Amino acid sequence: MNCEDLKSSMLRWFGEELECHSNGRDSLTATLPILKPNGDPIEIGIESAGAQQWRLSDLGETYSTLYLAGVDLFEEYVRAEEFRQIVAAHRIKDSEKELSVEASSGDLVGSVFDFVHAIQSMLALQLTVKPKLEGRDFPSMVAKFLAEHGASFEIPSEHVDGKTGRWKFNFIFNHVLPPTLVKALSVTSKNQALKFAEQSVFEIRDVQEVKSTEAVVIADDEGSRAAFWQPQVLRIFDGYEIPVYPFTAKREELARLARRYSH
Repeated sequence: MNCEDLKSSMLRWFGEELECHSNGRDSLTATLPILKPNGDPIEIGIESAGAQQWRLSDLGETYSTLYLAGVDLFEEYVRAEEFRQIVAAHRIKDSEKELSVEASSGDLVGSVFDFVHAIQSMLALQLTVKPKLEGRDFPSMVAKFLAEHGASFEIPSEHVDGKTGRWKFNFIFNHVLPPTLVKALSVTSKNQALKFAEQSVFEIRDVQEVKSTEAVVIADDEGSRAAFWQPQVLRIFDGYEIPVYPFTAKREELARLARRYSH
């Protein structure tokens, strides 16, 4: 093994691992063998920006990934400041939705690696979020109720693939009717209810971008928890026609739903 052998071997490996999909004339999506903290490969968009110029984009995944991981770049000063420093250091354009840079044809490869390195640094911010202790086991309560009413369901062993990520669902109704995804949500505050509602809608819609599937949400409204599910929170689901079943208030309706998926 010498330096030329090493370079040749690495170039061959990289070429075999890199995937590229054309989106039309002068536009493509590249999936690189460089990973996010969750192990998924980083994807970037590349499109023409004029003569010998190219625009690289993160396809909006960085903001959505950080948001869903609990990193609020609009409220948390320390993480937000570190994020801005990365943006400035790599001369990235930030629309507060999508990140992008422009590069000339001669600098394209180097710019791709620099941009991906910046994305990795940003995504690493999610590793600084302190894990939260689990509350009561609401999904188990829901599973017991569904089983008692004869519903045919499974607990997914893996996350469900969406367009921009892979998402956790508590149950999937199956066998009798087309599969229906189920989220069982228990929260401890009004703010958390709002956050979980937005996050759940995002994940459900993201899966529906790549497959035809129904989805329902079962909300923990026992006792004082009922006050957390304010009308403005429930309207988030209504806006996307995602049915919500408060576990206590709509017990009979939930039982009827379970029987629809009975063996």
